[in-house]
Order: sequence, then C-alpha cells, then structure tokens
Amino acid sequence: MTAPRRVVIVGTGIAGITAAETLRSKGFDGIITVYGAEPELPYHRASLSKDLLDADLSPEAVALGDADFWANRRITVVTGTSVVTVRPGHRSVVLDTRDEVSYDALILATGGVARRPHWMWPGVDVLRTRRDAVAIQSAMRHDDRLIIVGGGLIGLELASNAAQAGKSVTLLEATDQILGDSLPAPLADHFADLHRAHGVNLLTQATVTNATPDRVDGNGFDTPSHGHVIVAAGAGPATALARYSEISSRTTGIRTDGNLRTSVRGVYAAGDVAQTPHPITGLPHRCGHWLTARGQGKAVAMTVLADLGFEIEPGVPPIPIARTEQYGVGIQMIGWPQLGDRLEVTGSLDDYDATVRVYDGFQMVGAVGFGDHADCFDLRDELDQSLAPLSIPPARIGLVG
Repeated sequence: MTAPRRVVIVGTGIAGITAAETLRSKGFDGIITVYGAEPELPYHRASLSKDLLDADLSPEAVALGDADFWANRRITVVTGTSVVTVRPGHRSVVLDTRDEVSYDALILATGGVARRPHWMWPGVDVLRTRRDAVAIQSAMRHDDRLIIVGGGLIGLELASNAAQAGKSVTLLEATDQILGDSLPAPLADHFADLHRAHGVNLLTQATVTNATPDRVDGNGFDTPSHGHVIVAAGAGPATALARYSEISSRTTGIRTDGNLRTSVRGVYAAGDVAQTPHPITGLPHRCGHWLTARGQGKAVAMTVLADLGFEIEPGVPPIPIARTEQYGVGIQMIGWPQLGDRLEVTGSLDDYDATVRVYDGFQMVGAVGFGDHADCFDLRDELDQSLAPLSIPPARIGLVG
C-alpha cells in the first residue's frame, strides 16, 4: 500500500496557514502538518496594531480557528515546536525535539522577526507577536506620553490609535520621509500632515542613538524627558533555517523562482521570507505585508500541487497590496508606488478621497487609494495588465536535491 504524501509547512503565519487551507481545498488528500515556534494556534497578526487600545487580544479573539477548526480540515498544527534543520537529501526536517519528519514537499513560511537596532536597551517594546501587543496595549492604556521610533505602517498605526485616544505622541523617523519604502515623497508628506493635524509630533531626519524603555537620545530632535518608548523599526526575514540548511538565501530573504520554488527541489518559500523576481525588473524583491503573504500562501500551494502531479498551473505571487486605516481614513497601497516619479490623481487628496496612479515614465508601477475612492483589487488588476515585459531576465536558481 502506498504511503500518503506529506506536506510540511514551517510557520503558522498567514502564508503558511493559507497554503495549508489551499492545498486541502484544491484536492490534496495527504498529510498536512504545520509547525510553529509560538505556543498559540495561528492568529490574525494584522489585527495587532489596529485599534490596539480597545482591541480584545485574547487568544480566542484573534485566533484564525480553534483546535476543532483545524482538525475538521485534517490539518495538524503543532505549536511550540521549531524546525531546526532541513535535510534535503533525506527529504526530511529535524525538530527541536530531535524528531525527524519526512516530507514530499516542504514550504518555508517562517515570516519575519522584529528588527532590534543596536541602540535598543533590553525591555524596549517592539510589536511582532500577540504577547508583544498585549504588553504595548497595557503601556498605552497607562502612559499618557508615547515615543514611537519608526515611521512605517506599524509605527503610524500605533501613533494614530494613541493620538485619537488623547495621548501625547512623538514619532521619530530617521529618514527624510515616513513610509519611504511604500510611498513617493509627495504622498508621504501628505500623509505626515494628516498625523500632525491630529497632534502627533512627527519628526523626520531624527536619528536615535540610545533608547531605553522610557527615554530616547539622538540627533535632530529635542529628547523627550520621559515617555513609553516603542521601537517600530520594521521586520527582517527569518532566514536562519534556510541558511543553515544550504538553501539559497541572503539576509534579505530566501531566493525563489517566479513560482516560489527555492534552490532545493521539493522546498518552497512564501510570505515575508520569500524573495521573488520583481515582475518589472526581474531582480529579487521581498514584500512584508499581510495581504501579500496571504496571496503567496495560495500561490505556493498551487505550485506544490502542480509539482506533485495535479493538473493545475503553478502559482504566481500576486502584486503586493497593503491596507491600513488611520484617523478613519482608509489607505490602500498597490504595487511599488515608491518607485514612481509621476502622479496621476483622481478625486481629492485634500479630502483624503482619491486614487493616485503612480508612473515611472510611461510605466504604471503602483497606485494609492485614499478613502473609499477605489478598490485595491481592481487597481491591482489594472497594474497587472499594464506591466511591461521584464527589462532584466529573472535570476535563475539552480535546483539541487
């Protein structure tokens, strides 16, 4: 009797969980096992920074499903367990329990880890896990003055939430604009004005050199005498497992082809950790947004099924989408608007009810929607249809194993 095929997934974030559900919904009848280092069942990480002061952060409230939910789908979720080694020649992984588990396909959805710059003292809050969110929620409820370091989406969502609750908020960004990896400068400046209008002391070119739990020092700002410090310096990809297992990777991510296959046959990567060929340049690029990770989870499952012999086309990572809501204004970012040099505005930016198409020359590279003016998925379809052929051939990844 032939043994059932097994797919092993490393990571209980949205990419890994979506891959598991997609495999099952598309007809995979073998064994699906998902391993996660955190002690909790998979939960909705994107909700952690939104409305944090009033949010119910109990495990039950943020869970993506209870034990029965996963059991009914015949998906085994193993929490509190890390995969420490991949053995491609044996098609197996080794757990921190020293158990060895075989696989027919392995998906690395190891996600990201919060960046902790060298100037951070122990005990300074960062936001990555549910437990981080619980600690920050408690601090935000009890401290009237907050100092947020980092002008990315997480830092800005925390600033918005605190400012609307009447807290004194200082936000420090080291570069000359907030959201530098997401928006062109004119839109970033417009967004910064929204925060300042709500009382946030938002300072750019403010370099932190020392941060304790209640104080920061640096250049380009007057150091607040006190305040609860939260560092939102972004997240880096969790590539250690791939690097230790000789799977092609860099500190910037695990290298994959256009269908999320890694350099090792039978091993795939998806989500925050995957570095895929850019659809315009072909150069490796990575995107750390929740909606994009979910799309990659679906895509990687399709590729796995195709490689296992299902009559299905391999998946292709979707164009990135990020969504946020601040001060009641919904913002949708599609593609790579930070790469553009020309804006085409429909609607009213002053009223935060507009669609902005962003071009690099004549090539549309992204879009930004404010308010309910446009649907991000329609804009993604528009961008997808407008993409020019690759100007640089995609990097080839030599398969081994």
